Amino acid sequence: MSATEFDAEGYAKAVAAALGLPLDSAHLPGVVMNLRLAARMATVVQSLPVGPADEAAPVFVAGRTAP
Repeated sequence: MSATEFDAEGYAKAVAAALGLPLDSAHLPGVVMNLRLAARMATVVQSLPVGPADEAAPVFVAGRTAP
C-alpha cells in the first residue's frame, strides 16, 4: 500500500472504535468495499475543476417561495 492509498479497513475499525459502534468481523468486508467505492467517487468529484460560477444549489425549505 502506498502512502497515499486509503486504508479502508483501518479507517472502518478506527471510526467504529471511536464512536463505540460494534463492527462484526462478518460485516467488515462489506463496510470496506463501500468505503473504497466512496473514496473512488470522491476522487472523481474532487478532480473536477470548480470556478466562481459553480455555486451550490439553493437550499429547499418547505413552504418558501423560490427566489
